[in-house]
Amino acid sequence: MRKQLFKIGLPITFLLAMYSSCSDNSMSIVKPPSGVISIEEAKLLDKTYTETRQRVLENALGMEESRSSWWSIEDIEAYIAYAKSQANEKGMTVQGLRIYQGAYPSNYGDRNRAGLGTLFIVPTGTSSAKEGTILINLVPIQGGDDLEIAPLNMGHARTPPASNY
Repeated sequence: MRKQLFKIGLPITFLLAMYSSCSDNSMSIVKPPSGVISIEEAKLLDKTYTETRQRVLENALGMEESRSSWWSIEDIEAYIAYAKSQANEKGMTVQGLRIYQGAYPSNYGDRNRAGLGTLFIVPTGTSSAKEGTILINLVPIQGGDDLEIAPLNMGHARTPPASNY
């Protein structure tokens, strides 16, 4: 009887070990970083922007203005890897990303973008040395200075959302 239990128990133990080693651990719960806000707060911020700024911009520009850009997770991850690689080659350290609002000139070569707003991402951090200066930050900028690394732009724009977005 004991040998039979051992014979049955061994395959079950093997299967359990295989299952646990093959299970997807990427689905584990991750604590949100500081700065994560609730969906309700995001909706409030968007509504307030629409009510206090969107019409002013559209009246000044004479056209609808998009206020969002989209990048895939793969694009963002690839850009972070690129920025870190470039920073390393230049003796810099990437500490974060800063998002800027920009606008294409009305005579921009791509007529689909001419006159429209955009968002672009710039890596921030520190440099181990600045040529001809002594690097002393008495009042450091949060996230460091903008690094001299090509920014990420060309997020996928979309038609501006309706005011009830």
